Amino acid sequence: MRHGYRAFLSVMTISACLGLMTAAGCGSKPVKRAYPEPALAELLEHLTEKNRSARSFRAESVMDYWVGGERVKGTVLLMGRKGARVRINALNPTGDNVAADLACDGIGFEFINYNENCQLNGLCDKDSIAELLRIRLEPDDFMLMVMGTTPLIPDAQGTLTWDDKNGYEVLDLVSPDGQFTQSIALDGRERRWDVITSELRDARGNVLWRLRNKDFSPLQAQDGASFRVPGKSQLEQPDEKADLLVEWRERAFNLDIETARFDMEIPPGLPSCK
Repeated sequence: MRHGYRAFLSVMTISACLGLMTAAGCGSKPVKRAYPEPALAELLEHLTEKNRSARSFRAESVMDYWVGGERVKGTVLLMGRKGARVRINALNPTGDNVAADLACDGIGFEFINYNENCQLNGLCDKDSIAELLRIRLEPDDFMLMVMGTTPLIPDAQGTLTWDDKNGYEVLDLVSPDGQFTQSIALDGRERRWDVITSELRDARGNVLWRLRNKDFSPLQAQDGASFRVPGKSQLEQPDEKADLLVEWRERAFNLDIETARFDMEIPPGLPSCK
């Protein structure tokens, strides 16, 4: 797991050096921690606390994604709340009308593709969001990624190392049963601990999902909680041949969102999407 992650970081570093010949860190001396070496448990608690404090969100974004059999780029409006509640409106690139609408109410989901005049419905689970964005994630895990943090393997053990080429804290984690591994890179500059990358693999080394973030900035939630959020994100699932590119615009966190906002009625007689 670690070798694959190191290779991934090396590619990122080489690409950055080729594109930005004057960039800091391209052939320069190693980056040192500017603070005492933390324990793995401290960083896991930091991430766990961020996940605990993430309650709800509303966001506007520009996404490059798949809808049906077509790849599109356009404005996507999102909101979510803990408890598997998500609402996603994808707007048509040619106008502000809704191209597709997904509502997940914690139990079931409804999906309408207005461009193709069809609908789907079923249980609210990791396949729900994939009906619109092709990314298979539990709704609450999707919410964490939107809010700048990452899902974690429960009760994980592992190691912590310092990446002195990039200034990252690197967590290599494994589940208690050995069925899953996870690598997380946190930005060590000024002890920010922003989630730069997070990658989950199964026991055979297959990547289940990979998250990459950049251009972080602070965000104050409506309940006073502090977050640092990315300006751009990429979420990939190689086995599904799915990837999602996101440029984040307006966001608000931990606001009160009425439960009714996650309900949607499908018009009678609307045919099922093929």
